[in-house]
Amino acid sequence: MAIEKNTEFKMRRASDDRHFSERIETLKKQIDEGIATLFRGRKPESLYTPMFYLLEAGGKRIRPILLILSCSAVGGRPKDCLDAALAIELLHTFTLVHDDIMDHDDMRRGRPTVHKQWDEPAAILAGDGLVTLAYQTLLKINHPEIIQVQKTFTDGLLALCEGQALDKEFETRDDVLISEYEKMIEKKTGRLIEVSCEIGAILGNGTKEERENLKKFAALLGKAFQIQDDVLDVRSTEKITGKPMGSDLMEKKKTYLTIHFMGTGSALDKARFLRLWHKDSLQRRDVLKIKALFEEAGTFEAAQCTVEKFIAKALKHLETLPSSESREDLKRMAFKIRDRIC
Repeated sequence: MAIEKNTEFKMRRASDDRHFSERIETLKKQIDEGIATLFRGRKPESLYTPMFYLLEAGGKRIRPILLILSCSAVGGRPKDCLDAALAIELLHTFTLVHDDIMDHDDMRRGRPTVHKQWDEPAAILAGDGLVTLAYQTLLKINHPEIIQVQKTFTDGLLALCEGQALDKEFETRDDVLISEYEKMIEKKTGRLIEVSCEIGAILGNGTKEERENLKKFAALLGKAFQIQDDVLDVRSTEKITGKPMGSDLMEKKKTYLTIHFMGTGSALDKARFLRLWHKDSLQRRDVLKIKALFEEAGTFEAAQCTVEKFIAKALKHLETLPSSESREDLKRMAFKIRDRIC
């Protein structure tokens, strides 16, 4: 009897997971179609082709999906927030285009970055065009709180720029603390995820409490997302992430991994790390040596524990929302981010 119940539970869970995946794929398809429509027939091609380049390459569409799910979770209709979802994805893509220029990255989503495919002036202009088109798309929304939506969007963009500035500052410092790093990723990564959920809650006419809890959920989810991203940078391959393994290390970025290791590694291991870190150019073999040092120091394990902690805290904020399919989908999105290997 116990075996039968266990089998039934597994089958029901597999069915739930399949239906969740189908719902997410449907949302992703709507977002992709909406983005394609925004670019259809636009001229000149010298501007809009580079703008569309990364969007066309795909992507998980995590932020617009979170926006739509947040809207639905407070009783709203997905069709009422689709323009906002498109605007969020345009804004996110703008950040990727400009980040790639600043970080001298050559690959993104498995293809050359915009500034490598064209040149830096074309990429800068494409980024500018993306953020402008994001605002133009946002202005299509007809909602009593459209001013609040625009304010949330704009405040989030400024916070994101602040986070990027801190990230660049940290590259020249050897004394960055975990607490400083978390503050930076709150702005650079977490804030856009937070903006997505908050705007979704506004457009879904959520209560003040619902909006606040979705914001807190998203802020914690954003931290977990970035730390998991730091891990994937070292542990995954270019085929999976679309970027060279260890690209953050090669750019001498301060990540959760480097900061934790310098705070907990042995004196001998830290000396080995710094000899590699201070090389003008890191090669793949150097990245593999650093990866081994992180493994030995328990840095990956610490990162995973921190991700688990943030996810657990985030999920508590979802419990305050009314029970619904969308609330459960938000939970599954959190687990998907926690467990992602790509």
